Amino acid sequence: MLHVGDGVGRTCHGPSRRAVLTAGGLGLLGVSLADAFRAKAEPRRRDISCIVLWLDGGPSHLETFDPKPAAPEAVRGPYGVVQTPVPGVLFSELMPQTAARMGRCALIRSLAHQSSDHFAAPMLTGSYDGRTALGAVVAKLRGPLGAMPAYVRFGSKLGVGGGTLGTAFDPLAVADPAGKKAPLPDLALSANVPAERFRDRAALLSGFDAARRAAADSPDIARMGEAHRRAADLLTSDKVREALDVGREPEAVRDRYGANLWGASVLTARRLVEAGTRFVEVKWYDGPAFDGWDVHGADLAGMTRMEQHLCPRLDQTLSALLDDLHDRGLLDTTLVAVFGEFGRTPAVNKYGARDHWPYCFSVLLAGGGVPAGMVYGGSDTKGAYPAHDPVSPAGFAATVYKLLGVDVNTDPRVRPFLGAAQPVADFF
Repeated sequence: MLHVGDGVGRTCHGPSRRAVLTAGGLGLLGVSLADAFRAKAEPRRRDISCIVLWLDGGPSHLETFDPKPAAPEAVRGPYGVVQTPVPGVLFSELMPQTAARMGRCALIRSLAHQSSDHFAAPMLTGSYDGRTALGAVVAKLRGPLGAMPAYVRFGSKLGVGGGTLGTAFDPLAVADPAGKKAPLPDLALSANVPAERFRDRAALLSGFDAARRAAADSPDIARMGEAHRRAADLLTSDKVREALDVGREPEAVRDRYGANLWGASVLTARRLVEAGTRFVEVKWYDGPAFDGWDVHGADLAGMTRMEQHLCPRLDQTLSALLDDLHDRGLLDTTLVAVFGEFGRTPAVNKYGARDHWPYCFSVLLAGGGVPAGMVYGGSDTKGAYPAHDPVSPAGFAATVYKLLGVDVNTDPRVRPFLGAAQPVADFF
């Protein structure tokens, strides 16, 4: 096991201790990479990578991608709307930069399930009781693109990973690309803060250097098969180190993503897919109270945290990622998916905020061949339930798999994770 640092995560249910960098190099991810090396060559298919922006805690669809300006005040909340380039499609005024890029995106506004717990399984596995993450299945069935780990996660544990595929397919998990676990950054931190504020990568890079030296001297390495040795080499390679070194990016690029842990993590995710990683999850970073998007209003009055911190940072970084991928010619081959475990209640609570609501919420998709500007499904006038074309977590998972080149109809290996679910046909 390879560990660098450790971190703490919280939800409204309380804290838990998490390991921060878990590259199961020899016992975990190394085996999955060795699996990939042994796999027989498959017919050439269009290679698509995926970046999941996991908005841990449950983002409000009404304050992001599905506002209800005509609803009563108790439903529509305190914020206005902005028009996107797609006629009739409105976003919350808290997301103006992303709204301007809706022409590159697609929305599903009718995701629905039955679990109101802070648990990633429904949306990250397609099953209420699943433990096998989308990224693990994609890593198993599609493998990496070149000499990079296939599946990487930024942030603390989510309770899902290799699952039934085994720990070999757990992600390479990096809690902090800056190399240390810092407190939640000041709300005032913005893109014009000097880049030195998030350049501290020494601990992370030193950890990789030490691991590589240890691997070179290990008698265990000598006893491993060629496939496992190559897997170990990947995990300690210069290419992996360089992809994780966000300091190699120009200062203007780092500033555009946001000089904070979230911005640095998403920028590093782009570096990873550009280098050949197939699937990257970026979990919204752990806060001092509740995890990011779990805005009940009890910690700060109303939706102050949503207005001053969450939406501005998401809006800045997501728009930067979409522009950056587009400018580099990577958007067509990189699927970006933005979602959390559920949405928020259609009516504000006594604190002026919203509680857990899994019965209808939104997912934003971009790139990877999704039909730009499309809105699939729709919620009712209060954003409470799907008005038409509901999508289950399994249907969403099937859609992601198919977008990433997994044939969900003819590949029997994927069916155990989907049951009878089919992809959303309108995406194809």
